[in-house]
Amino acid sequence: MLRHPIALIQRQRECSAVAILFHCPWENADDWFAALQAEMPGEDLRRWPDAGDVAEIDFAIVWQLPPGALRSFPNLKGISSMGAGVDGLVADTTLPDGVAVCRLVDPIMAARMAEYVAATVLYYHLRQHEYAAQQAATRWQRLPPRDAPARPVGLLGLGQMGLAAAGALASLGFQVGAWSRSGVNAAGIDSFSGVDGLAALLGRSEIVVALLPHTPETTGLLDAAAFAAMPAGACVINCARGELIVDDDLLAALDAGKLGGATLDVMREEPLPSAHPFWRHPKIRLTPHVSSLSEPTSGVRILAEQVRRARRNEPLQHQVDIARGY
Repeated sequence: MLRHPIALIQRQRECSAVAILFHCPWENADDWFAALQAEMPGEDLRRWPDAGDVAEIDFAIVWQLPPGALRSFPNLKGISSMGAGVDGLVADTTLPDGVAVCRLVDPIMAARMAEYVAATVLYYHLRQHEYAAQQAATRWQRLPPRDAPARPVGLLGLGQMGLAAAGALASLGFQVGAWSRSGVNAAGIDSFSGVDGLAALLGRSEIVVALLPHTPETTGLLDAAAFAAMPAGACVINCARGELIVDDDLLAALDAGKLGGATLDVMREEPLPSAHPFWRHPKIRLTPHVSSLSEPTSGVRILAEQVRRARRNEPLQHQVDIARGY
């Protein structure tokens, strides 16, 4: 029996069998697993925590794996998130050194996000939130309409999701501006960056859509000061991460009438606890993190290619900069 650490490491390096670790807490996890098996016939797919011989695992396809779980796999060549978000992986300080981490970039996810954003922006643009309040009060009153070119919309984040959403809104005629870390320029979109740029974008935007990753810099970005900078009656849509919003500040801005409404697809804690005031606030609409769901039929093809690239010792696509957080 091998007990000496050096002998154990040597045995792990000489291990010829390879396997893929899979972890998914979603309702359709079985569909994902079956789709991966169909896309990669003959592969040894193992569902955590039943990993078997840890030395045989050379790739991990995961979502919300408990922190520290991946440090026990000595021969990992790559780790892929099953979604666009990677904050859980980035926050795990025990990840094996030198192992590439990537996010899932699927055009279907971007298209779904664009649909969600466009539908929700239109909800506020067409004053449906105000008509809903009137219905609750049994009040029949027409409100003056606004045309899309006169309605400025601000996007926070202009990555793949942001670009898709910006394109959808621009096609509807909205006046679209976007704030990003690097000041990305896109045709037909007003670009903003930096502290001054953020203030300028918020100051002009009657509807603000959050599409930024969760990093130390974006945590609490939408706070009392940000809400105060927005036009009176502005509405907020968060499709990014719950940590971007300071919950108490949002509630205060809504109660004071500074903000006209908020749609939240993401929360600091998910599922949202039943006692949370968001559930019962008349100006808040909630959806259960559905704005950009991954799709097994297309996602598994992308994930399978990442596995093949790792085994060919080629760079993984859409790698995450751990230092930057995305």
